[in-house]
Amino acid sequence: MPAYAQVHLKPERDKPVRDGHPWIFSGAVARTEGPADAPLARVLDARGRPLGVGFYNPRSQIRVRMLGAGAESADRGFFAARLAEAAALREAVLPPETTGYRLVNAEGDGVPGWTVDRFGGVLVSQVTASGLEAVREEAYAALAAAFPGHAIVQANDVPARCTEGLSDEGEEVMAGAPPAEALFAEAGLTFTAELTGGQKTGFYCDQRENRRLAGRLAAGRTVLDLFAHSAAFGVHALRGGAARVTHVESSARLIERGRRHHELNGFDPDASEWVKGNVFADLRQRTERYGLVVCDPPPLVRKRPDLDAAARAYKDLNRVAFARVAPGGFLLTFTCSGAVDARLFRQILFAAAVEAGVRASLLAPLGAAPDHPVAITHPQGEYLKGWLVAVR
Repeated sequence: MPAYAQVHLKPERDKPVRDGHPWIFSGAVARTEGPADAPLARVLDARGRPLGVGFYNPRSQIRVRMLGAGAESADRGFFAARLAEAAALREAVLPPETTGYRLVNAEGDGVPGWTVDRFGGVLVSQVTASGLEAVREEAYAALAAAFPGHAIVQANDVPARCTEGLSDEGEEVMAGAPPAEALFAEAGLTFTAELTGGQKTGFYCDQRENRRLAGRLAAGRTVLDLFAHSAAFGVHALRGGAARVTHVESSARLIERGRRHHELNGFDPDASEWVKGNVFADLRQRTERYGLVVCDPPPLVRKRPDLDAAARAYKDLNRVAFARVAPGGFLLTFTCSGAVDARLFRQILFAAAVEAGVRASLLAPLGAAPDHPVAITHPQGEYLKGWLVAVR
Protein backbone atom coordinates (compact mmCIF):
# COMPACT_ATOMS: atom_id res chain seq x y z
CA MET A 1 0.00 0.00 0.00
CA PRO A 2 1.27 3.53 -0.74
CA ALA A 3 2.29 5.86 2.06
CA TYR A 4 -0.13 8.53 3.26
CA ALA A 5 0.48 12.13 4.23
CA GLN A 6 -1.75 13.86 6.77
CA VAL A 7 -3.21 17.19 5.69
CA HIS A 8 -4.73 19.40 8.39
CA LEU A 9 -7.02 22.19 7.27
CA LYS A 10 -7.28 25.68 8.70
CA PRO A 11 -10.30 26.56 10.86
CA GLU A 12 -13.52 27.04 8.89
CA ARG A 13 -11.98 25.74 5.66
CA ASP A 14 -13.62 22.31 5.73
CA LYS A 15 -17.13 23.20 4.49
CA PRO A 16 -16.37 22.82 0.73
CA VAL A 17 -14.88 19.39 1.41
CA ARG A 18 -17.89 18.33 3.47
CA ASP A 19 -20.15 19.59 0.68
CA GLY A 20 -18.32 17.38 -1.80
CA HIS A 21 -15.96 19.70 -3.67
CA PRO A 22 -13.03 17.51 -4.74
CA TRP A 23 -10.25 20.12 -4.66
CA ILE A 24 -8.38 21.36 -1.61
CA PHE A 25 -6.21 24.37 -2.43
CA SER A 26 -2.93 25.17 -0.73
CA GLY A 27 -4.43 28.21 1.01
CA ALA A 28 -6.80 25.99 3.00
CA VAL A 29 -3.98 23.86 4.45
CA ALA A 30 -2.68 24.63 7.95
CA ARG A 31 0.05 21.98 8.07
CA THR A 32 1.02 18.59 6.71
CA GLU A 33 2.65 15.57 8.28
CA GLY A 34 4.21 12.43 6.89
CA PRO A 35 6.27 11.71 3.77
CA ALA A 36 6.39 14.58 1.27
CA ASP A 37 6.37 12.15 -1.66
CA ALA A 38 3.25 10.29 -0.52
CA PRO A 39 0.77 9.91 -3.42
CA LEU A 40 -2.24 9.93 -1.07
CA ALA A 41 -3.30 12.06 1.87
CA ARG A 42 -5.75 11.70 4.71
CA VAL A 43 -7.47 15.03 5.23
CA LEU A 44 -8.55 16.28 8.66
CA ASP A 45 -10.36 19.41 9.76
CA ALA A 46 -8.92 21.88 12.25
CA ARG A 47 -10.20 19.78 15.16
CA GLY A 48 -8.62 16.59 13.83
CA ARG A 49 -11.80 15.00 12.48
CA PRO A 50 -11.32 12.92 9.30
CA LEU A 51 -12.75 14.27 6.06
CA GLY A 52 -11.58 11.65 3.58
CA VAL A 53 -8.73 10.58 1.32
CA GLY A 54 -7.36 12.08 -1.86
CA PHE A 55 -4.48 12.26 -4.32
CA TYR A 56 -1.74 14.43 -2.83
CA ASN A 57 0.79 16.77 -4.39
CA PRO A 58 2.68 19.12 -2.01
CA ARG A 59 3.99 21.16 -5.00
CA SER A 60 0.61 21.86 -6.61
CA GLN A 61 -1.80 24.70 -5.95
CA ILE A 62 -4.44 21.97 -5.76
CA ARG A 63 -2.90 20.23 -2.79
CA VAL A 64 -5.39 17.34 -2.54
CA ARG A 65 -7.90 15.91 -5.01
CA MET A 66 -10.49 14.07 -2.96
CA LEU A 67 -11.69 10.59 -3.91
CA GLY A 68 -15.18 11.05 -2.52
CA ALA A 69 -17.34 9.65 0.24
CA GLY A 70 -16.48 6.16 1.40
CA ALA A 71 -13.13 5.93 -0.39
CA GLU A 72 -10.31 4.83 1.92
CA SER A 73 -7.63 4.02 -0.65
CA ALA A 74 -6.88 4.23 -4.37
CA ASP A 75 -6.55 0.46 -4.74
CA ARG A 76 -7.78 -1.88 -7.47
CA GLY A 77 -11.15 -2.25 -5.80
CA PHE A 78 -11.69 1.51 -5.76
CA PHE A 79 -10.91 1.84 -9.47
CA ALA A 80 -13.00 -1.23 -10.36
CA ALA A 81 -16.04 0.23 -8.58
CA ARG A 82 -15.67 3.62 -10.26
CA LEU A 83 -15.21 1.99 -13.69
CA ALA A 84 -18.30 -0.18 -13.26
CA GLU A 85 -20.37 2.85 -12.33
CA ALA A 86 -18.97 4.85 -15.27
CA ALA A 87 -19.60 2.05 -17.77
CA ALA A 88 -23.21 1.66 -16.60
CA LEU A 89 -23.82 5.37 -17.10
CA ARG A 90 -22.47 5.27 -20.66
CA GLU A 91 -24.62 2.28 -21.51
CA ALA A 92 -27.65 4.32 -20.47
CA VAL A 93 -26.87 7.60 -22.28
CA LEU A 94 -24.98 6.72 -25.46
CA PRO A 95 -26.79 6.73 -28.82
CA PRO A 96 -26.99 3.43 -30.73
CA GLU A 97 -24.11 2.34 -32.95
CA THR A 98 -21.53 4.30 -30.95
CA THR A 99 -18.18 2.79 -29.92
CA GLY A 100 -16.27 6.05 -29.47
CA TYR A 101 -16.95 7.84 -26.19
CA ARG A 102 -15.58 9.21 -22.90
CA LEU A 103 -15.50 6.31 -20.45
CA VAL A 104 -14.03 8.14 -17.43
CA ASN A 105 -14.37 11.91 -17.02
CA ALA A 106 -12.08 12.65 -14.06
CA GLU A 107 -13.92 14.42 -11.21
CA GLY A 108 -17.20 13.90 -13.06
CA ASP A 109 -16.84 10.17 -12.47
CA GLY A 110 -15.20 10.37 -9.05
CA VAL A 111 -11.63 9.72 -10.22
CA PRO A 112 -9.76 13.07 -10.14
CA GLY A 113 -7.04 13.44 -12.74
CA TRP A 114 -8.10 10.48 -14.90
CA THR A 115 -9.79 10.60 -18.29
CA VAL A 116 -10.27 7.55 -20.50
CA ASP A 117 -11.73 7.57 -24.00
CA ARG A 118 -12.76 4.37 -25.74
CA PHE A 119 -12.30 4.06 -29.51
CA GLY A 120 -13.52 0.63 -30.52
CA GLY A 121 -10.96 -1.81 -29.18
CA VAL A 122 -8.55 0.88 -27.91
CA LEU A 123 -8.65 2.77 -24.62
CA VAL A 124 -6.74 6.07 -24.48
CA SER A 125 -5.95 7.33 -20.99
CA GLN A 126 -4.68 10.65 -19.65
CA VAL A 127 -3.35 10.98 -16.11
CA THR A 128 -3.05 14.56 -14.82
CA ALA A 129 -2.61 14.05 -11.06
CA SER A 130 0.77 13.03 -9.66
CA GLY A 131 -0.84 10.94 -6.93
CA LEU A 132 -2.73 8.93 -9.53
CA GLU A 133 0.43 8.52 -11.61
CA ALA A 134 2.09 6.90 -8.60
CA VAL A 135 -0.65 4.27 -8.25
CA ARG A 136 -1.56 3.93 -11.92
CA GLU A 137 -0.75 0.21 -12.05
CA GLU A 138 -3.80 -0.41 -9.86
CA ALA A 139 -5.94 1.75 -12.14
CA TYR A 140 -4.78 0.00 -15.29
CA ALA A 141 -5.21 -3.45 -13.77
CA ALA A 142 -8.84 -2.59 -13.05
CA LEU A 143 -9.30 -1.09 -16.52
CA ALA A 144 -7.84 -4.16 -18.24
CA ALA A 145 -10.11 -6.44 -16.19
CA ALA A 146 -13.18 -4.36 -17.11
CA PHE A 147 -12.29 -4.33 -20.83
CA PRO A 148 -10.43 -7.57 -21.55
CA GLY A 149 -8.61 -7.71 -24.87
CA HIS A 150 -8.55 -3.94 -25.36
CA ALA A 151 -5.31 -2.11 -26.05
CA ILE A 152 -4.56 0.62 -23.50
CA VAL A 153 -2.47 3.71 -24.28
CA GLN A 154 -1.50 6.50 -21.90
CA ALA A 155 -1.24 9.82 -23.77
CA ASN A 156 1.15 12.16 -21.94
CA ASP A 157 1.16 15.22 -24.21
CA VAL A 158 -1.13 17.35 -22.04
CA PRO A 159 -0.13 20.63 -20.34
CA ALA A 160 -1.73 19.69 -17.01
CA ARG A 161 0.93 17.02 -16.49
CA CYS A 162 3.65 19.68 -16.43
CA THR A 163 1.72 21.56 -13.74
CA GLU A 164 1.82 18.39 -11.65
CA GLY A 165 5.53 17.86 -12.25
CA LEU A 166 4.98 14.90 -14.61
CA SER A 167 6.55 14.11 -17.96
CA ASP A 168 4.56 15.24 -21.00
CA GLU A 169 6.47 13.26 -23.62
CA GLY A 170 4.87 10.82 -26.03
CA GLU A 171 2.59 7.88 -25.43
CA GLU A 172 3.00 4.75 -23.32
CA VAL A 173 1.46 1.40 -24.19
CA MET A 174 0.00 -0.07 -21.01
CA ALA A 175 -1.65 -3.14 -22.53
CA GLY A 176 -2.03 -4.84 -25.91
CA ALA A 177 -0.77 -3.64 -29.28
CA PRO A 178 -2.64 -0.51 -30.39
CA PRO A 179 -2.80 0.43 -34.09
CA ALA A 180 -1.62 3.80 -35.37
CA GLU A 181 -5.26 4.83 -35.67
CA ALA A 182 -8.38 3.31 -34.17
CA LEU A 183 -11.62 2.96 -36.10
CA PHE A 184 -14.83 3.52 -34.18
CA ALA A 185 -18.51 4.27 -34.71
CA GLU A 186 -20.36 7.46 -33.78
CA ALA A 187 -24.12 7.19 -34.19
CA GLY A 188 -23.57 4.91 -37.18
CA LEU A 189 -20.82 6.95 -38.83
CA THR A 190 -17.20 5.79 -38.97
CA PHE A 191 -14.30 7.88 -37.68
CA THR A 192 -10.70 7.37 -36.62
CA ALA A 193 -8.84 8.33 -33.47
CA GLU A 194 -5.26 9.43 -34.04
CA LEU A 195 -3.31 7.62 -31.33
CA THR A 196 0.13 9.11 -31.97
CA GLY A 197 0.84 12.79 -32.46
CA GLY A 198 -2.80 13.81 -32.26
CA GLN A 199 -4.62 16.22 -29.98
CA LYS A 200 -6.04 15.21 -26.61
CA THR A 201 -6.88 11.50 -26.82
CA GLY A 202 -7.08 11.48 -30.63
CA PHE A 203 -10.67 12.66 -31.20
CA TYR A 204 -13.15 15.09 -29.63
CA CYS A 205 -15.96 12.93 -28.26
CA ASP A 206 -17.45 15.86 -26.34
CA GLN A 207 -19.05 17.38 -29.46
CA ARG A 208 -20.98 14.23 -30.45
CA GLU A 209 -24.49 15.51 -29.69
CA ASN A 210 -23.72 18.89 -31.24
CA ARG A 211 -22.53 17.14 -34.39
CA ARG A 212 -25.81 15.20 -34.49
CA LEU A 213 -27.66 18.51 -34.12
CA ALA A 214 -25.67 19.94 -37.03
CA GLY A 215 -26.74 16.95 -39.10
CA ARG A 216 -30.41 17.62 -38.36
CA LEU A 217 -30.08 21.31 -39.27
CA ALA A 218 -28.03 20.81 -42.44
CA ALA A 219 -30.67 19.38 -44.78
CA GLY A 220 -30.62 21.36 -48.03
CA ARG A 221 -28.28 24.01 -46.63
CA THR A 222 -24.78 25.10 -47.48
CA VAL A 223 -22.49 24.59 -44.49
CA LEU A 224 -19.34 26.46 -43.39
CA ASP A 225 -17.28 24.39 -40.92
CA LEU A 226 -14.74 26.64 -39.17
CA PHE A 227 -11.79 25.12 -37.28
CA ALA A 228 -12.91 21.91 -38.97
CA HIS A 229 -10.26 19.68 -37.33
CA SER A 230 -10.91 16.25 -38.87
CA ALA A 231 -14.25 17.26 -40.44
CA ALA A 232 -16.59 15.33 -38.13
CA PHE A 233 -19.15 18.16 -38.15
CA GLY A 234 -19.02 18.13 -41.94
CA VAL A 235 -19.57 14.36 -42.16
CA HIS A 236 -22.66 14.61 -39.97
CA ALA A 237 -23.89 17.53 -42.08
CA LEU A 238 -23.50 15.52 -45.28
CA ARG A 239 -25.40 12.59 -43.82
CA GLY A 240 -28.12 15.06 -42.88
CA GLY A 241 -28.45 16.18 -46.50
CA ALA A 242 -26.26 19.29 -46.71
CA ALA A 243 -26.11 20.77 -50.20
CA ARG A 244 -22.38 21.53 -49.84
CA VAL A 245 -19.80 21.73 -47.04
CA THR A 246 -16.81 24.08 -46.87
CA HIS A 247 -14.15 23.11 -44.31
CA VAL A 248 -11.62 25.68 -43.06
CA GLU A 249 -8.66 24.22 -41.14
CA SER A 250 -5.06 25.40 -40.66
CA SER A 251 -3.48 21.91 -40.45
CA ALA A 252 -2.77 19.98 -43.66
CA ARG A 253 -2.52 16.77 -41.61
CA LEU A 254 -6.02 17.26 -40.20
CA ILE A 255 -7.42 18.06 -43.64
CA GLU A 256 -6.12 14.69 -44.85
CA ARG A 257 -7.81 13.01 -41.90
CA GLY A 258 -11.00 14.85 -42.77
CA ARG A 259 -10.86 13.64 -46.34
CA ARG A 260 -10.37 10.09 -45.04
CA HIS A 261 -13.44 10.46 -42.84
CA HIS A 262 -15.46 11.47 -45.88
CA GLU A 263 -14.28 8.41 -47.77
CA LEU A 264 -14.91 6.05 -44.84
CA ASN A 265 -18.54 7.20 -44.79
CA GLY A 266 -19.12 6.99 -48.53
CA PHE A 267 -18.86 10.70 -49.35
CA ASP A 268 -16.67 11.99 -52.15
CA PRO A 269 -14.16 14.34 -50.46
CA ASP A 270 -13.76 16.23 -53.73
CA ALA A 271 -17.43 17.19 -53.54
CA SER A 272 -16.63 19.30 -50.49
CA GLU A 273 -14.42 22.37 -50.35
CA TRP A 274 -11.21 22.19 -48.29
CA VAL A 275 -9.51 25.43 -47.30
CA LYS A 276 -6.15 25.36 -45.55
CA GLY A 277 -5.79 28.66 -43.76
CA ASN A 278 -6.26 30.83 -40.73
CA VAL A 279 -9.96 31.08 -39.88
CA PHE A 280 -9.80 34.74 -38.76
CA ALA A 281 -8.17 35.77 -42.03
CA ASP A 282 -10.42 33.54 -44.13
CA LEU A 283 -13.62 34.97 -42.65
CA ARG A 284 -12.54 38.53 -43.38
CA GLN A 285 -12.05 37.67 -47.05
CA ARG A 286 -15.09 35.43 -47.50
CA THR A 287 -18.27 37.00 -48.90
CA GLU A 288 -20.66 34.06 -49.33
CA ARG A 289 -23.39 33.43 -46.78
CA TYR A 290 -24.31 29.95 -45.56
CA GLY A 291 -27.37 28.25 -44.18
CA LEU A 292 -25.35 26.76 -41.30
CA VAL A 293 -22.06 27.99 -39.83
CA VAL A 294 -20.19 25.91 -37.25
CA CYS A 295 -17.57 27.78 -35.19
CA ASP A 296 -15.64 25.46 -32.87
CA PRO A 297 -12.27 27.10 -32.10
CA PRO A 298 -9.52 25.68 -29.90
CA PRO A 299 -9.13 27.35 -26.48
CA LEU A 300 -8.36 31.04 -26.93
CA VAL A 301 -7.56 31.42 -23.21
CA ARG A 302 -6.18 29.04 -20.60
CA LYS A 303 -5.48 31.44 -17.72
CA ARG A 304 -7.72 34.06 -16.11
CA PRO A 305 -5.14 36.88 -16.48
CA ASP A 306 -5.57 36.51 -20.26
CA LEU A 307 -9.37 36.59 -20.10
CA ASP A 308 -9.93 40.17 -21.36
CA ALA A 309 -7.84 39.62 -24.47
CA ALA A 310 -9.52 36.29 -25.13
CA ALA A 311 -13.00 37.81 -24.74
CA ARG A 312 -12.13 40.36 -27.42
CA ALA A 313 -10.87 37.57 -29.68
CA TYR A 314 -14.07 35.54 -29.21
CA LYS A 315 -16.18 38.63 -29.92
CA ASP A 316 -14.22 39.40 -33.09
CA LEU A 317 -14.48 35.79 -34.25
CA ASN A 318 -18.23 35.57 -33.69
CA ARG A 319 -18.84 38.99 -35.22
CA VAL A 320 -17.39 37.89 -38.55
CA ALA A 321 -19.03 34.45 -38.22
CA PHE A 322 -22.46 36.10 -37.78
CA ALA A 323 -21.85 38.02 -40.99
CA ARG A 324 -21.46 34.76 -42.89
CA VAL A 325 -24.85 33.34 -41.84
CA ALA A 326 -27.63 33.78 -44.38
CA PRO A 327 -30.95 35.17 -43.13
CA GLY A 328 -32.96 32.19 -41.91
CA GLY A 329 -29.77 30.29 -41.18
CA PHE A 330 -28.11 29.02 -38.03
CA LEU A 331 -24.86 29.48 -36.15
CA LEU A 332 -23.46 26.77 -33.88
CA THR A 333 -20.76 28.49 -31.85
CA PHE A 334 -18.61 27.26 -28.96
CA THR A 335 -15.90 27.98 -26.46
CA CYS A 336 -13.92 25.23 -24.74
CA SER A 337 -11.99 27.70 -22.58
CA GLY A 338 -12.71 26.89 -18.95
CA ALA A 339 -12.00 30.50 -17.96
CA VAL A 340 -14.92 31.72 -20.12
CA ASP A 341 -18.08 30.95 -18.18
CA ALA A 342 -21.56 30.63 -19.68
CA ARG A 343 -22.63 34.13 -18.67
CA LEU A 344 -19.57 35.77 -20.23
CA PHE A 345 -19.95 33.77 -23.44
CA ARG A 346 -23.54 34.93 -23.79
CA GLN A 347 -22.42 38.53 -23.30
CA ILE A 348 -19.75 38.03 -25.97
CA LEU A 349 -22.37 36.77 -28.44
CA PHE A 350 -24.63 39.75 -27.67
CA ALA A 351 -21.81 42.20 -28.45
CA ALA A 352 -20.80 40.26 -31.57
CA ALA A 353 -24.34 40.26 -32.97
CA VAL A 354 -24.77 43.99 -32.31
CA GLU A 355 -21.49 44.83 -34.05
CA ALA A 356 -22.36 42.51 -36.95
CA GLY A 357 -25.72 44.21 -37.34
CA VAL A 358 -27.72 40.98 -37.34
CA ARG A 359 -31.00 40.10 -35.65
CA ALA A 360 -30.14 36.93 -33.74
CA SER A 361 -32.11 34.65 -31.44
CA LEU A 362 -30.57 32.26 -28.91
CA LEU A 363 -32.37 28.95 -29.38
CA ALA A 364 -30.59 26.49 -27.09
CA PRO A 365 -27.50 26.35 -24.88
CA LEU A 366 -25.07 23.61 -25.85
CA GLY A 367 -22.46 21.66 -23.94
CA ALA A 368 -20.51 18.44 -23.86
CA ALA A 369 -22.21 15.12 -24.58
CA PRO A 370 -23.64 13.25 -21.55
CA ASP A 371 -20.70 10.84 -21.46
CA HIS A 372 -18.81 13.87 -20.08
CA PRO A 373 -20.60 14.18 -16.72
CA VAL A 374 -19.92 17.18 -14.48
CA ALA A 375 -20.11 16.60 -10.74
CA ILE A 376 -22.67 19.01 -9.29
CA THR A 377 -20.11 19.88 -6.59
CA HIS A 378 -17.40 20.65 -9.17
CA PRO A 379 -18.59 23.35 -11.62
CA GLN A 380 -15.00 23.75 -12.86
CA GLY A 381 -15.57 20.55 -14.84
CA GLU A 382 -17.96 22.33 -17.20
CA TYR A 383 -15.55 23.56 -19.87
CA LEU A 384 -17.48 23.34 -23.17
CA LYS A 385 -20.13 26.00 -23.68
CA GLY A 386 -22.05 26.82 -26.83
CA TRP A 387 -25.23 28.17 -28.37
CA LEU A 388 -27.51 27.34 -31.24
CA VAL A 389 -28.30 30.76 -32.71
CA ALA A 390 -30.82 31.69 -35.41
CA VAL A 391 -30.15 34.66 -37.70
CA ARG A 392 -33.60 36.03 -38.56
